Amino acid sequence: MKQKGTKLKKSWTVREFLRFVVPSVASMFVFSTYSIVDGIFVAHGVGELALGAVNLCTPFLNAMFAVAVLLSVGTSTVCAIHIGRGEPEKANRIFTQNAFVVGGCALLLTLLVHLFPNAVVELLGATDGTRAYMISYLQIVSSFAIFFMVSYCFEVLVKTGGHPSVSVLGVSTCCITNIVLDYVFVIKLHMGVEGAALATGIAQAMSFIIFLTHFLRGRSSIKFRLSRPFLGIYRRILPLGLSEFSSEFALGFTTFLFNRVIRTYIGEMGIVSYSLISYVNTLVLMLVVGTTQGMQPLVSLNLGRGDRLACRGYFRYALVGGVAAATACFAVCQAFPEAIVSLLFERSSATFPYTVEALRAFSYTFLILGFNVLSAGYFTAMEIPFPAMTIALSRGFVTVTIALIGLSSLFGGAGVWYAPVASEGLCLFLTVAFLALYRKRAALVAQN
Repeated sequence: MKQKGTKLKKSWTVREFLRFVVPSVASMFVFSTYSIVDGIFVAHGVGELALGAVNLCTPFLNAMFAVAVLLSVGTSTVCAIHIGRGEPEKANRIFTQNAFVVGGCALLLTLLVHLFPNAVVELLGATDGTRAYMISYLQIVSSFAIFFMVSYCFEVLVKTGGHPSVSVLGVSTCCITNIVLDYVFVIKLHMGVEGAALATGIAQAMSFIIFLTHFLRGRSSIKFRLSRPFLGIYRRILPLGLSEFSSEFALGFTTFLFNRVIRTYIGEMGIVSYSLISYVNTLVLMLVVGTTQGMQPLVSLNLGRGDRLACRGYFRYALVGGVAAATACFAVCQAFPEAIVSLLFERSSATFPYTVEALRAFSYTFLILGFNVLSAGYFTAMEIPFPAMTIALSRGFVTVTIALIGLSSLFGGAGVWYAPVASEGLCLFLTVAFLALYRKRAALVAQN
């Protein structure tokens, strides 16, 4: 028994943690920068109206990725547990089926945009000035939906299969391709928002090819294995993916909700300011989500092996790293907001000083969100979906709606920018309660 305990402790290492987390953080940054990179080039190459259109399209991109996250994260957790139990063929069949299911969902979203473009952009909040830009952007981006969504599925399972370095290669290639093509299409060839959308789609197709090639070569411990459909597995997969799905979908919901409230209490200047603030928030959140998704395979693998000590150890590493990184982002936003805002706006613009102060107020949420997101992700990896789902739904929909509507009603425009920290603060009480309850139950189990 002592030898077994020693072995488990040796396997719980910072090096192994970083080997999974660093690629995961890099990949999430890339997945979150598509609309951001497009926005930067569109702002400088087309104008503020086109930038507003790209920002209004962001909830659709978030919804697209949310569906991929819902199906892929739960699949990753289940596959990791089967691998940890020495059941690789079960993992292979689940992985293969999920790739086809994700591809089918992508095709449905593509058809939705092409058949009902006006209805989609109207739902997203199109105005007379942004409508044409939005339709052009979304129709091109949605044509590449299968690459967006299946590539994300492959990227998550590449790490689960034990090759996080391939994830780095895929997402790095995608990021570089997106930036280069945005510059060529938008700045040099003056293709406008259509060029930005095309650059994003081609970049995603590149990462899809890299990940597909990796799996076809058979180097991963997870491989393609065709079998009869067994969709009943989604009763297990979907609850596990709901936490991360809610976090991703909440980005789109929050952007949608903020645009509506800002239009009422602040006006056009607030909508333009929120374009930049939402980009910053997305990057910080994806930093934490990347840490979470890097932690999850390690926790799930050790759960399958029965090593709960390692599970808790990797969770502590994730908390320290993720919360510290989010706090550092808060410090940067407080110390250098002008430099951040200047990425999109000229310093002579009337929007510039307002956005600087709004960013400072909004950034207080970074002090709390890391703890909430990481804790929800840990519960998912431990195959305890109820607290994970409750935390994610609360912070993504319930508390943010209460805080935003409540504070804006009481304090007007100023309340809008402090609503996110109030939302995360409310959710923090719920997160701490779940962790305390779980720790108490784990202690009782250990005693018995």
